[in-house]
Amino acid sequence: MKLNINEILIKSSVSNYILIILKIVASLFLIRIIFLGISNEEYGFWALLWSIFGYSVLLDFGFGTAVQKATSEALEKNEWEDYNKLISTIFFSYVILSLGIFIFTLIMAINLEKIFAFSSNESINYYKIIFMIFGFGTTLIFPFGFFKEILRGLREIPLRNNIDMIFIILNFIIIYLCVSVYSSLMLMAVGAIIVQLLANIFMTIYVYKKIPSLKISITLFQKDKVKEVMSFSFFAYIVMFSNLIIFKTDQIVISIFSTVTLVGFYQIISRISELFRQFSTQIHDIIGPISAALFTSSNNDKLSKVLLQSNQIVGFISTMLIVPSFLFIEDLLFIWLQINNSDVILTAKILLVSMYILVTLRSSTVQVLLMCNKHKQLTAVAIIEAFMNLFLSIYLIQFYSIIGVAIGTLIPNIVLAIVYNIPISCKFSGISIFEYLKQAICKNIFTGLIVYGILFYLSQFFGKVSFIGLILYGIMSILLYCFVYYICCLNKKSKKKVKNVIKEYFFEKKKLLNIINV
Repeated sequence: MKLNINEILIKSSVSNYILIILKIVASLFLIRIIFLGISNEEYGFWALLWSIFGYSVLLDFGFGTAVQKATSEALEKNEWEDYNKLISTIFFSYVILSLGIFIFTLIMAINLEKIFAFSSNESINYYKIIFMIFGFGTTLIFPFGFFKEILRGLREIPLRNNIDMIFIILNFIIIYLCVSVYSSLMLMAVGAIIVQLLANIFMTIYVYKKIPSLKISITLFQKDKVKEVMSFSFFAYIVMFSNLIIFKTDQIVISIFSTVTLVGFYQIISRISELFRQFSTQIHDIIGPISAALFTSSNNDKLSKVLLQSNQIVGFISTMLIVPSFLFIEDLLFIWLQINNSDVILTAKILLVSMYILVTLRSSTVQVLLMCNKHKQLTAVAIIEAFMNLFLSIYLIQFYSIIGVAIGTLIPNIVLAIVYNIPISCKFSGISIFEYLKQAICKNIFTGLIVYGILFYLSQFFGKVSFIGLILYGIMSILLYCFVYYICCLNKKSKKKVKNVIKEYFFEKKKLLNIINV
């Protein structure tokens, strides 16, 4: 099957950015509506529900990544018989795991008043019912969540995102009505579960349309397949969740060796750096399936180009975004949450730099190598990083408070990028370290420094920054970055390609509509 990589990358990335912007906007408004529309205790319980059952994602055990990889390989080989056995095995493994959620829900609901403190005993039964609705709903939804990963493996990311967008809007409308008209937490729980279930059903329908030969049956379940899947998924699970584990460990270290108040500050600023990562790496959503397909077809030349090009693209986007983020993080924290603590601001800057290194020098390598059966090697690196981070954070927090924890995250990032990620990227791409740095790093750094200098001068000249000013500086930064990079860093051939892409995807209305619509 011939891959039009550029077309897939552009369509998927555009679709991903539309989805993430919609999610952020809907979330900002919905949080305000819910917070002001129900009591503080009900809002706390609602947040608690999402926090508790949000951890059900940890029951995935890397099966989702295995499904994505297997789907890409089956699509490339056009071999679906063995695929059906694998998918059936994973699906019914999910069913078994979902029984754990069911039992957990029952135990928690029975003992709810013993675990959590409520203001009144009269509301206990009400909260128990809501907890069971949410828990049993999660039990029902959990096994069908992997159909989203099948669509990703099929490289149907725009389709997946369009379904998500429809149900994000539907969820917003339903929750808004539940709050503003009925002010009912129970209806909110029922509505949220129904919307998620419907989204999964629609994805399931489209998967069957895209794979007519797909068959999921208990008769195809094979115990041996579980072991086969786990040989990949377990390692993928550790790799993909290593950063989650690192940030959770950081917060535990702060709570033990410092104060709980600083945990709240760290959670906020780490959320900013995580948002930076999400905006910088939307291309990774499609890099995995493409890499798996190219690896299966032994197309090593294209595979090495994918790694190098993904590094270049992610480096371009992340550098473009870190310039205004780093320069105006102090103003953002003050305008948003009235935070002006110098230690917190410095910690935020260190975490941004750490995330920038992770995204620019390491993340694309992990995405590609994971699909090329290098999962054991990547797992070893993830474990080393976790231990380095834990040791340094515990040691440095005693001298530098919250700043030491951030430094403990930054140092392993730098060391592993230099010792492991850059050398293996060069080896995989068949280029020298000098050439790799020139193509993937130096051009972006050069452009970023010029734009940073211009923005810094302007911010000093105009003085205090308002909320509108932050938005204007952000837009100006992006436009300046693109202009400087185009003028200074692209050769004539690349400039011509850029002009063709702009013409094709922004001036031809039909093609733009095809990107956005199913």
